[in-house]
Amino acid sequence: MFETHILNDTGLEAVKSFKRMMTHTMGHTLEMLPEGVEKAVFKTKMEEGVFFATKAIASKPGHYTNIINYSYEKLEGENNESK
Repeated sequence: MFETHILNDTGLEAVKSFKRMMTHTMGHTLEMLPEGVEKAVFKTKMEEGVFFATKAIASKPGHYTNIINYSYEKLEGENNESK
């Protein structure tokens, strides 16, 4: 669920290209919008979208060299009982 994809050169270039394009698009778009709640929400949603798009690009076959998986390990003193 929380794995990390280690990008290869192809993946890195794909992420860089995507972020350059989004930076250009956002620059023009933000100039068109007046300050206010709508602009703030727009920026937040776009940041969220870019995060997930970057994650998708990184996880595309051929874009990574390795996947780091994290496993669940109980903390010291943790037990199976529900509280």
